[in-house]
Amino acid sequence: MPTIFELFGFLIDDRSPEVELIRKARQCPFMGATCDGGGNRYQTKIKLTPQEPLTQYFNSGITEVIPGVCSIKSGEDIWVVCPRRLFAAKFDGKGIPSANRAVQQHERDLLIQAGLPVETEIGTWAEVSLKHRVADAEINYHFDYVLAPLVETSLSTLLDQRNFSGSTERDLDELIKIAKKSGYFEGRRQGLSDAVIPLPDLSNLYILEIMTASTSGSDTENSTDMRSAFRNELLFSTHTSPGINKRQVWGRMVTQLFAKTALAHQWNGRTIWVIQDSLLHNIELTTRLKTADVPSNPQRNISLVIMHYSTNVDGQVEMSFKDTIEGDAGIEFDGSDTFTDILLPKLAPPKVELLKAILRRKLDAIFRL
Repeated sequence: MPTIFELFGFLIDDRSPEVELIRKARQCPFMGATCDGGGNRYQTKIKLTPQEPLTQYFNSGITEVIPGVCSIKSGEDIWVVCPRRLFAAKFDGKGIPSANRAVQQHERDLLIQAGLPVETEIGTWAEVSLKHRVADAEINYHFDYVLAPLVETSLSTLLDQRNFSGSTERDLDELIKIAKKSGYFEGRRQGLSDAVIPLPDLSNLYILEIMTASTSGSDTENSTDMRSAFRNELLFSTHTSPGINKRQVWGRMVTQLFAKTALAHQWNGRTIWVIQDSLLHNIELTTRLKTADVPSNPQRNISLVIMHYSTNVDGQVEMSFKDTIEGDAGIEFDGSDTFTDILLPKLAPPKVELLKAILRRKLDAIFRL
């Protein structure tokens, strides 16, 4: 039967006082912030009412909790089910986060092996949504993370660069309003177009997409749903968890893989797909894909970063970088007048629209590799 492997960042059998303090505060050690269940588990939220047994477990003043399940063991395999376990760059404080705040070694290795620049401050924005209307069609993309080197400059100076050719005074006015609302001006009221603030250098752009397994349908009657498994493990140290839904994840991945890779390519950037080896192995078992046989093509590569659980010198299981794979996407990113064009975005929105989407989000992390 499947069981939870890691809970709030630690093995379930680790009930040491230090770990219990983290759990009782519902903290994610990878984000250095309150666990959000990976951003996609809100339907399992538990209200800590007087009638809820878990209310007595968590610190007083906490009124709700999302099950902090990082991974599930099914048979001999360990499956990551929370994207924060592979990569977490979230900041729930005010102002600008400090460089390398809460960074894990596997995250550092991931970014270096993915080819991000070293000895450079890299800004990271989480959950960037870009909407852009073209004629009667609306393009709507959600990026897990957008990363770019940080530059200290003003919005007016930035828009003068070649990246933003075609931008207008209206764009500048809109960017000022967006950046002000997101707190980039730190209380400044005048001269905002010329105020020097940390901004992304979009000539060196990376999109990071995190792919993990999801859980299968749950059975509340037999207490194998996520809420019950979470509650039973914390209170009684025994449970049965939901199983793993593998196909749903890679099916969703396929719909995005080509479009987001092509989009970054048209922006002269790269999309990097971070995936656990177990999930990639399952994809290769159930499709004709064999990544070892795919030739590289720098003009239209799909870029994968493979992560896995390894055992360290102390015998502890930990997340670590495993490999990178660059392989030909097999379709022309500019279109080929075939039905494969259905996988591609109609066009790449201007970079000024991407900048607006980024600045609608606060700066979540700064990496210096």
